[in-house]
This record gives sequence, C-alpha cells and structure tokens, in this order.
Amino acid sequence: MSGDPRLDLLAFGAHPDDIELGCGGLLAKCSRAGRAVGVVDLTLGEGASRGSVAERQAEAAESAALLGLTVRENLRLPDLHLEDTLANREAVAEVIRRYRADLVLVCSPQDRHPDHAAASSFVTHGAFLARLPKIVTASPPHAPVAVLYYLIHENLQPSFVVDISDVWEVKRAAVACYRSQFDQPMPPGYRFVGTADYHAATAARAGFWGAQIQVAQGEAYLTARPLRLDDPVGVLLQQARGGGA
Repeated sequence: MSGDPRLDLLAFGAHPDDIELGCGGLLAKCSRAGRAVGVVDLTLGEGASRGSVAERQAEAAESAALLGLTVRENLRLPDLHLEDTLANREAVAEVIRRYRADLVLVCSPQDRHPDHAAASSFVTHGAFLARLPKIVTASPPHAPVAVLYYLIHENLQPSFVVDISDVWEVKRAAVACYRSQFDQPMPPGYRFVGTADYHAATAARAGFWGAQIQVAQGEAYLTARPLRLDDPVGVLLQQARGGGA
C-alpha cells in the first residue's frame, strides 16, 4: 500500500495559480472541515510572461499553507504545450490512483486558454482510465466518484454554486500569494487572456456567483452528468433555513 495520504479531493491546475483562482474557496472550505485536500500543478508555469519558475514555486508553497493542503506536487509537463495524449492521461491516472482520490477537480473544458482546455480533457480521461485494471501504472486501479469543473475565465451556466463566504479571505490571500503574476507590469503590447486585474476580477466573480445563491461570495462548478439527490426536499429545506447544502 502506498505511503501517500488518501485524499478526499484532488484538484488539477494547468499552471500554479489556476486552482487558487478557480477553486481556492472550495479547497479551503474542505480543509477547514477536516477533509484531506491535494493539488497537482501540471506545469511549472515556465512560459508565463511574468515571474520565474523559482518565484512560482515559492508562491505555490505559500498558498498551499494558507489553503491547508495535505499535499501539493507538480508533474512538470511543458507549459504552453499541454496536449491530450495517452501519456498525459496515464500520468493523471497514476496520481489519482496513488492518492486514491474520491473527487477530482479540473478547469472547465470551455476555458479560452488552450492549456486549460487541454488539461481539462486529459484529466477527465485520466480519471476514467484510473479505474480500469488493464491500464497498468505503478499504483492499483481506483475509481473516483466524480470529476468537477471549476471556472476561471468563462461565465458558463453552473451545475451548482458553493458558498465560500466563510473562507473568502483565505481564497483572496491565496490568490495574492502570486505577486509575480498579478502585481508586476506586463511586457509592452501584451494582451491579457482574461483581465489586467485578477484581484478585482476574482472578487467580482465571487460576488456575482454568491449573488446567485443569496450569499456574499460563491464559486461555480460544472458536472458532466446530473448529480444524484436522494432527498431533494431535505436539501432545499436546509438551504431555505440558511444551512447550505
């Protein structure tokens, strides 16, 4: 049996800072509740227009401590060259198997950044391969319960929104760790994928999604298939009474 910790939730990001922007609130919320939470950054972010690899690694470690992560590792795949290949699918499958992760998170496949879209595809397929006994990796097969998709750049219709009001300051501080990315000037003529001010954008998105569920801050998620609810009345009554879902 592997000596690695078993994780309740394992989030994949194409670059260091992706998971903070997309699902940092949920990760903080889960770790605060005592769940084992891990992150796999797929690249070192060496293709970024700002900051160095060493800076990104230090910032990722600082953020991991704030979010209460059980583990954070990096697969060191080539930044700006992520592709949905069998090798990448199997690498993801091995990580999921090694940590026996129950829930897998990755960016929405509709994200405009090509690395994000590619990562979404091969992480989704890797999660499927992880359960198949004839796909041989270093660890035995393991079937995660579900893959959830977080949003970074796109405003898509979510499957559900998580109330992150109680951990908003943690998410905000985790994003702020990436000073090399969000607090430094860009080269002349650069056009941003999203916005020039990710701090403001993160706050605006959290407020927008929170307003959809009548709370201060929220995070939106997509699922590939409908979620099973055995007691929808109980869930809705709990929300109506202010208890969340």
